[in-house]
Amino acid sequence: MKYIYFITLLVLASATFGSAQFDNISDGCKNKLTALLGDQNINACFPFTAITPLVSNTGSMPSQDALKKAADAICGLPKCSDSLVSQTQTDVKSACQADITAKNPIATLVDVVLTLYSPTRDSICFKNSTGGYCFIESQAATQQVLQSAPKGQDPTLTFAGAPKEAVCTPCNKAIVNTYLNFQKTNPNAFSDIKEITPQDIDNAKSALTGKCGPNFIDGQVGDSTESLDKFQSQSANQKSDAMYLIANRMSFVALVGTILATI
Repeated sequence: MKYIYFITLLVLASATFGSAQFDNISDGCKNKLTALLGDQNINACFPFTAITPLVSNTGSMPSQDALKKAADAICGLPKCSDSLVSQTQTDVKSACQADITAKNPIATLVDVVLTLYSPTRDSICFKNSTGGYCFIESQAATQQVLQSAPKGQDPTLTFAGAPKEAVCTPCNKAIVNTYLNFQKTNPNAFSDIKEITPQDIDNAKSALTGKCGPNFIDGQVGDSTESLDKFQSQSANQKSDAMYLIANRMSFVALVGTILATI
C-alpha cells in the first residue's frame, strides 16, 4: 500500500488530473472535469499546466526539485476563494456522484483534493528557517526515519523512537495545527474519506502530544520559519511521553504535519 501526505496529494492529484485520460468514468463526470481544466477562474488561482509535468510513467514520488517547482507555481498565485472551491466541489459531486460512489480513482481524488484544498494549500506554502518549503523538509525527515527502521516494524513504534528534533519542528507544528483548526471549523471534512476515522484523528493528537508536549497542538500555527534550536529550547520543559505513541496504535500515523492518505 502506498501512502503519501495530503499536503503532497494536492500537487500529485492535480498533476494527475491535468494529464488524465479519464478512462472508465461516466460521460457527465468526464465533461465536468474536462471543463474544470479550462475554467479561467480556477486557473487564475491554481496552475494545472505548471504541475502536470510531475506525473511520471513509473508513478514514483517526484523529486524534491520537482516538488519545489510545483510549490513555487501554486504559491505564486492567489489562493482560490472558499466560495469558488465550494461551488466547484458541489458541481463535481453532482456530475460525478456515481463515479465517486463506485470509487473511481480520478473522481474520488478530485473530491478529496477539493475537500482539503484550503489547509493543504496553506501548508504547501509554509517556509522553514532556511527558506525551503516545510512539506518537503517534513517529507524528507519522515522518509529518513522510516528507512532507518527495522524492516516490517510497526510505524507507531518507529515514530515513538524517532528523534524529537525530526518530529517536533516549527514546520510540523504549523502544518498540524492548520489541518486540525480546519477540522474544528469543518467537522465533516473527513467524513467522505473512509480510510480515516475520528478515532484515527484522536489517536494522532494523543501521539503528537505525547511526543512533542501539549503545546504542540494548541491551535496556534506559530512561526514555521523559527529556527529549530530556538523552537526546541522553548519546548524543552514540556512533558513528552513517547509511550503515548505505543499505547495509541494508529492505522494512519499523522506525523510530520499531516495525516497520511492512501491512493
